[in-house]
Amino acid sequence: MPAELDDMQTKIDRVKAKTSNASNKAKSEIDKKVEELEKQNKHGASSQPLSEQSKGSLGFHHIRAQTCLQWHFTIDVDWVPGSEVGLESLLDFCDRWKLKATIFFTGRFAEAYPDLVRDCLRRGHELGTHGWEHGGLEHDEDFRSASYDQQRAWIRLATEAVEKASGVRPVVFRAPSLWISETTLRALEYEGYHYDSSVPARRFDCGFGRVHYLKYFCAPSEPYRLSSSHLRLRGHSSIIEIPPSAFLFPTNMATLRVLGLPAMKWMVRRISQRTSRVVFYCHPYEFMHAHRQSFPRNMSKWNMQGMRPENFSLLDAFVEYMVRQGYSTTLFADSFSKARNSSYEARARGYATSAR
Repeated sequence: MPAELDDMQTKIDRVKAKTSNASNKAKSEIDKKVEELEKQNKHGASSQPLSEQSKGSLGFHHIRAQTCLQWHFTIDVDWVPGSEVGLESLLDFCDRWKLKATIFFTGRFAEAYPDLVRDCLRRGHELGTHGWEHGGLEHDEDFRSASYDQQRAWIRLATEAVEKASGVRPVVFRAPSLWISETTLRALEYEGYHYDSSVPARRFDCGFGRVHYLKYFCAPSEPYRLSSSHLRLRGHSSIIEIPPSAFLFPTNMATLRVLGLPAMKWMVRRISQRTSRVVFYCHPYEFMHAHRQSFPRNMSKWNMQGMRPENFSLLDAFVEYMVRQGYSTTLFADSFSKARNSSYEARARGYATSAR
């Protein structure tokens, strides 16, 4: 076994020990770590003017009062040739559970498999974008550092590919690897997007995964309007942020594969103390053996080792748990269209008043 795999397995075993049912002491340690990270980052969020905070949360208190225990089942479709079979299986899985998913496509995938993109729309799923060719690159698209023009080019290419395949222009975005920046917000606004699900609130991957920075750790867990000055702050952008859920670790298929269902249940319970909404994500490639797919050479060995069709059994158990807890799946546009409309009406009234 390669040294990299040995090292990663050691980390995984350590985290598993921290999240096992019997390890209440370790869970307390994770709680303390989250509190420490929040304190380190709290000064930035607390310095925001109250007027901007209220603008950023416009309409969302009303949504929360009307909706109870909603979750977004989302699928990130990277540019991984061979993973189209995994997406077809995921679509059948959604049909069986009557789940409506938000599916984020890389542009290259949409360009290569337009019939599959159309099938997603036909089955009632929501279409979004996920970069141009993320997943097939050794040096990945990094929306944290790329220029405004480069980011607009990636977004525009992906948008056009999904629109050409489906006949519908996507308005939902998730940044590759959740690597996002304030520059991304400007590019999304220019390209006419309405929703983003990229800000890694309450997440720090502790040595594995892709989120190793704390810039947005203290961003709200609830949906909010982004601020152009800092994405962790509430603002008055036209774009609504719905952060992928996390409690230090993300609520995604990788966590479910590595830590198991008991850990995910515990995380959902902790997340539900902050918000009535859970955002879960998975990838089609996780449900196929790695040797049947084409990955860049730097794809982590521990991740590839855990890719298999049997992961559907884990996902079955998780969805059953969420259903039993009273969660129902919803799409971004269905959840927030009223908030967007009420915001536009409020702005229009404000403009009319100021013009008198």
